[in-house]
Amino acid sequence: MADEHAPLPELSLTRLRIFAAIVEQGGYSAAASSLALSQPTVSFHARALERAFGTRLLVYRDRRVQLTAAGQALYGLARRTLRDAEGLIDQIADLRAGRAGRVRLGASIAFEQAFFFEAVVAPFRRAHPDVELSLRFGHSVHMAEAVRAREVDLAYVARWHVPGDVQYEPLHPSRVVFFVAADHPLAAAAVVSFADVARAGLIAAPLDSVEWQYYGAVLREAGLRHYRVALEVDGIQARILAAQAGLGVLGTFWPPYVREPVLPGLCALRLPTAPAGPDYGLLGRDEAAAAPVVTAFADWLRHVATAP
Repeated sequence: MADEHAPLPELSLTRLRIFAAIVEQGGYSAAASSLALSQPTVSFHARALERAFGTRLLVYRDRRVQLTAAGQALYGLARRTLRDAEGLIDQIADLRAGRAGRVRLGASIAFEQAFFFEAVVAPFRRAHPDVELSLRFGHSVHMAEAVRAREVDLAYVARWHVPGDVQYEPLHPSRVVFFVAADHPLAAAAVVSFADVARAGLIAAPLDSVEWQYYGAVLREAGLRHYRVALEVDGIQARILAAQAGLGVLGTFWPPYVREPVLPGLCALRLPTAPAGPDYGLLGRDEAAAAPVVTAFADWLRHVATAP
């Protein structure tokens, strides 16, 4: 046999707020004054609650309103509900202002380095401590596909093979910096030529990978057209480790907001010119439909990327 329940009484926030005010102010007149309501309105809602529950909730004793056992139970519910409602209002305000929520960011593997966390991620988190930030690093073409598949909200990537159904916003150029281990013969050279780099051998992405197609094109545009590949390895962190082990020359792309490119255990080579790297920007969907917190992160990245 199904349980039979009495119909739920009308427990609007207004009615609960009035009931709590009667209790806390000690009477109907004081409650009406604190809420800027008339006393008949306050009395009406109190009587409506008692009719709905079928029992007395408030009694006068010693010239002050007192709670019955049922009234005490309702008062506890009223305070919890009002507190939760106030918390909800604050939460929604934070979401609307971009102070809370979740950002799913895809980033090129070029940014899987300390400078990205120090210059971009950490300051944003300090300013938005309630934001949940999800980061994925990968090749730019894969991050672009992740935007299309709605697996990430934004992608911070190189401008290469941008899908036509997503929006690309250019942010900044980059430069190519070559690194070697501290005990590598080129580390002590006052000036290093492209020919020196070519002879020493590059630590490169796998030559049959999508990344290498792009990386090789950038090196050719930078002036390094003929070179030896000393080691093929996937991922920027693995290539950094290989360079630290003295296995060859590592070429990386650095944004302009990093004034002094530094990698642990490595020395930047002193080339006669600073070769240009790829342009980087933001990939996303319709920004008008984006969550405020996603827009807030995009604005922060724009600020970092364009700061003098």
